[in-house]
Amino acid sequence: MIQWVVCYDMADDVRRNRLVKVLLDYGQRVQESVFWVEAEDDLADRIRERVGRVIDTEEDSLWIVPLCAGCAKRVEVLGKKARPVLPEYYIF
Repeated sequence: MIQWVVCYDMADDVRRNRLVKVLLDYGQRVQESVFWVEAEDDLADRIRERVGRVIDTEEDSLWIVPLCAGCAKRVEVLGKKARPVLPEYYIF
């Protein structure tokens, strides 16, 4: 399982809400515009396809950052948010 950090800056509230709904299908929100996702490559491709239908590449920005297993274990969280614990599976 590959872990991903997905972050975005959306210019439009409607698109932002649609994007959040898509990302909640696959991961957990860890900050207002940052999600933690665990997915194999085939599922990551599906995520890219779905978010690609939502964003406007002229106005919005979306980053999908893969983390190797070693890097994911070394993620540090300071403050009130704990590192996400994702369920074994999502239903979608």
